Amino acid sequence: MSVFTLPSIVAGQWPAIEILDIGAMPEGAPRFQPLVDLGLAAVTCFEPQAEERARLATMPGRRHVLPHFLGDGNPAIFHQTHYPGCSSLLEPDAAVIDLFCYLGASDPTDNFYVEKRTPVDTVRLDDLADCPAPDYVKIDVQGAELLVLGNGTRKIAGATVIECEVEFLPLYKSQPLFGDVQRFMTEQGFVFHKLCDIAGRNFEPLNLPDPATAISQALWADAVFVRDFTRIGAYADPQLLKTALVAHEVYRSYDFVLFLLLEHDKRTGGKRGPAYHAALRQAKSLPMQLMTFKTQV
Repeated sequence: MSVFTLPSIVAGQWPAIEILDIGAMPEGAPRFQPLVDLGLAAVTCFEPQAEERARLATMPGRRHVLPHFLGDGNPAIFHQTHYPGCSSLLEPDAAVIDLFCYLGASDPTDNFYVEKRTPVDTVRLDDLADCPAPDYVKIDVQGAELLVLGNGTRKIAGATVIECEVEFLPLYKSQPLFGDVQRFMTEQGFVFHKLCDIAGRNFEPLNLPDPATAISQALWADAVFVRDFTRIGAYADPQLLKTALVAHEVYRSYDFVLFLLLEHDKRTGGKRGPAYHAALRQAKSLPMQLMTFKTQV
């Protein structure tokens, strides 16, 4: 745990964060792990693949691990791929995927190759009483993110930070792309904040030793959206502190955190903002985090 945590810098009570992790297959520590380490996170996970769900159940901070296929409440086909992390309610599009090195959907050894198609029943996020309303949502369901969020608008109405995997090319047939997701998020009262883990691959046949070393084509990233801060008056007091915690511990958005804390001070007469500002000024360096690139496959 970093000593540069928000509670270590600014004294006072800090609220717990209700996290909703949709598509929670473990691939190393999640980005929100610092909140779990601080004891300030309650995490509800959705993971329909049984083997991955069993792994999640052993991880600290997970209060619920739910097996539902989230969608629009209608029957669907689950496309189980050679690499489980590429499985989706949408069908991989080999015509696009096969253009790039280290991806592939046509050969049985390819990550996106569909090994099994299973009829499943989907449920709407808004219809699940056993899922608490989140402050912070992380969603990665391989192209079906807009389908899930569009059927969960009531559930996410109080959230202030949503991290959503987005694609810039349609790796799955008929999938929404980044622009579609951003348009939806704007309609829900969010603004785009930053991109994390931008990734791509080289066009065939320029097959370099490191798959993560893409020369030109961006393919996907995690897009972070925050509740519209140009209308800061619409934030409730606890939302200011919760958003500040997520922005500091997860995204290193230190200037945004200061903005939020100063607004909280203005409302409550507190002094969190000046204490945080002083710590930032004493730091030897602050990383530029407008966007980050994924360096490991």
